[in-house]
Amino acid sequence: MKKLGEWSIKNHVTVNLVMVFIIVGGLFTVMKMRREMFPQFALDMIVISVDYPGSSPEEVEEGICIKIEEQIEGIEGIDRIISTAREGNGEVLVELESGTDVPKVLDEIKAEVDRIDTFPIEAEEPLVLEIIERDPTIYIAAYGDVSERHLRQAAEKIRDDLLDARIVSQMESKTERGFLSTLKFKQPEVITQIELMGVRDYEIAVEVSEENLRRYGLSFDQVVSAVRAGSIDLPGGRIKTDQGEILVRSKGQLYVGKEFEDIPLITLADGTVVRLGQVATVIDEFADVDIKARFNGKPAAVVRISRTSEQDIVEIADIARNYVAAHDYKMDSEIDLAIWGDLSILVRDRIDLMLRNGVQGITLVFIALALFLNFRLAFWVAIGIPISFMAAFLMLNAFGQTVNMISLFAFIMTLGILVSRAD
Repeated sequence: MKKLGEWSIKNHVTVNLVMVFIIVGGLFTVMKMRREMFPQFALDMIVISVDYPGSSPEEVEEGICIKIEEQIEGIEGIDRIISTAREGNGEVLVELESGTDVPKVLDEIKAEVDRIDTFPIEAEEPLVLEIIERDPTIYIAAYGDVSERHLRQAAEKIRDDLLDARIVSQMESKTERGFLSTLKFKQPEVITQIELMGVRDYEIAVEVSEENLRRYGLSFDQVVSAVRAGSIDLPGGRIKTDQGEILVRSKGQLYVGKEFEDIPLITLADGTVVRLGQVATVIDEFADVDIKARFNGKPAAVVRISRTSEQDIVEIADIARNYVAAHDYKMDSEIDLAIWGDLSILVRDRIDLMLRNGVQGITLVFIALALFLNFRLAFWVAIGIPISFMAAFLMLNAFGQTVNMISLFAFIMTLGILVSRAD
């Protein structure tokens, strides 16, 4: 350290250039560093979910969970398998060993699950997914004394607008605070992760009358087959022409209850066509599940906005806030929009706390040293604090770290130690 000090004194021009580089490089680094609540980490988990409508937990365990466990237990890299059997659904959670190549194991599990041909006939296709942590950033509540359908439509409009990069790019950030937000050189963030909460999924239910089945001589299986065949998209191959190839596809997927009512079932001897609406009652409503959400005492639909591991929590929250400010009046007169659960506020407050403490600490150090020693010494000691912080930001960025609650806490603690030792 003594030799380093002597070298620094003899080569003050080089030292000053290094100082300028640290300050400029640190400022540019801070401007582009990502802000988040907590550091991201890999969960190394894969989940296999299979829906088995109308089944008991015992049937799910025997027909779904056990078969999946036996099929995948020999795959290399699996640490533990946890199965959960519930009414109508079986779920197998696979925990992987540390350092395992997750995409490779995911592909192997998918291949092994696809080989299972002894699932119950009523079971749906298995869903194999890697569990990826998505940090919720902010919530937008659409609430009012209106029907559930109107609330869901409002929430869907919010979701579609925020996912539209063109709309997002037109909104300028006006809610950001603090010094770090005054200088930006990053590309604007685009929201990609949105989920609707507090609303039920759309569902078309077909209630078949046994009396009508007997009247027309139909069976329940005939009705099921007709509904399946009447609402489906089918590829029809391709046609080669001199101008190129034309893909042929039959578009027959139905989405509205009235369309299902027109599905033909049979043709009577007199040429009359019996349609689904004559035999069954088609209900175009929502899934029969108990979900209710209220905000400010009124029915609500909630839009949860999350961020990916590469997105900035503050900028994502600003986009949502600006959207609510710009579109609240455009909603139905009976529907209001409100921000709820903005986690970026915690990050903003900690950044502002660090900046305030830094300014106050540097000022106190400078005043104390200037009073008892001399002005020049006070200046260089005080300027050393922000220089050391800029160097720390350079190192954090070099190791792929971010500005988060933990790193900010460390900076605040370090600032207190530096100020107390300088005093």
